[in-house]
Amino acid sequence: MKNKVEILRAACCIAGLDGGVCQDELNLLRRLAADIGVGQASLDAMINRAESDRDFYQELFRYLSSEPDETLKILFRIAIADRDLNTNESVVLHDFAKRLGVSDERYDELLRAADQKLDG
Repeated sequence: MKNKVEILRAACCIAGLDGGVCQDELNLLRRLAADIGVGQASLDAMINRAESDRDFYQELFRYLSSEPDETLKILFRIAIADRDLNTNESVVLHDFAKRLGVSDERYDELLRAADQKLDG
């Protein structure tokens, strides 16, 4: 459970990197929060912190390494929810991947899959 909450926090960070969370991102965050039993007030607090504190994401890595591939897939899904994977999001996702021990090759595969979803 705690690992899933950390993934939700990381997803909030990715969604909030551009200074705002769009409706599609918010819908995905709400679904993820509901799936793990996180209430709206807690989700709102995570989103507010993610939008205002650029260093928030750095606190999250210690909990996310047990399932790095699944974590990154969720984060990519959040990142492309607004139909745009911007440079800041890509840099942070790559940083997450490195810290989680994901190879550059695997990261590139996940990035290509995300790009294909954007093009599809």
